[in-house]
Amino acid sequence: MEIQNEEKFIEGVESMINPMDVSNLLFLQKLKGLLPAPIMKSLLLRASKKTPYIGFVIEPYSLFLFFKLKDIEYAKSMLPDRYELAKTNFFTEDEPDYYFGVGNLGTRASSFWGTRQESYLIATDKKTGLLSFIFIDILSNTLIAEPTKGIVNLNCKKAFFTTSSKGEVFLYIQEHKTGRKLSLTGSVKNGKMRELDQRLWLMGNTSISYSKNLGKGDDNPFAVIFDPAEVYQALDIPPEDIRIIENTLFPGLAEPEISKAVCFPFAQHYIADSPGCYTTVKDRNDLISKYNELATSGKFKTFSSRTIVKQLYIGIAVSILIAVILYLVL
Repeated sequence: MEIQNEEKFIEGVESMINPMDVSNLLFLQKLKGLLPAPIMKSLLLRASKKTPYIGFVIEPYSLFLFFKLKDIEYAKSMLPDRYELAKTNFFTEDEPDYYFGVGNLGTRASSFWGTRQESYLIATDKKTGLLSFIFIDILSNTLIAEPTKGIVNLNCKKAFFTTSSKGEVFLYIQEHKTGRKLSLTGSVKNGKMRELDQRLWLMGNTSISYSKNLGKGDDNPFAVIFDPAEVYQALDIPPEDIRIIENTLFPGLAEPEISKAVCFPFAQHYIADSPGCYTTVKDRNDLISKYNELATSGKFKTFSSRTIVKQLYIGIAVSILIAVILYLVL
């Protein structure tokens, strides 16, 4: 099965991204303290049912760093029972091993827009047999979606990831509350395009879940829909070309030296599940089928905060009306 209407899919994903929705969500975050958390989560899930997808773009030169695990038992303790720590390779000819991964991204969507750092473990889903990316941490200077809390505030006041005309990369991300950080400089100009392991990069992106701490009992994986060509190959960056200045993300979990550095020198266009929604992808052909269905239908209706805002306004109006009536009656 082949990809059809790539241009329409990309156009559709781009059309789903509205900066004003990010502004609305930032406004909603101000109101979270005024409303009980269950109500806010209910509003979020209700909006997700009407618009089950989030379109997002990962900007060019996303950088994924992988470190060999040092404390295997510590890593296993983070995984929900559904998942088993797995060895993996990143390029087709590499030897598999246990790794801790850190993805450094410039992202934009209608629910977040900024610098984002994702920390992962690689595990096998015992129910499906798929290799899976398990989020154990997310740091960002923009809004973050979490399975138990819905949309939460940014947790980094200082976070940037950028490149220069010389092929250099500069990264600094620090969690404001704890001070944990990763900072580095480096170069991607010596990278060579190599074929990626599809079991991880293709199917792993259709089986994404959260650690025990982040998921808190929800171990259901979610999927992203995308063109397989966007994870077919990437730059294999010599690890010695990336110089870590400071890394205090997970002390003791992994070796301090970078084992693999993977860079995607092009934008990647994805459609992800909205909070509380779960798409199942069986294999590559099923992924392409879902991609083509979205591309040809043209029905790119994204998750939008406007639905929540309308519900909040109605709720506030009703509350004011009830208060006025009670005042007049009493």
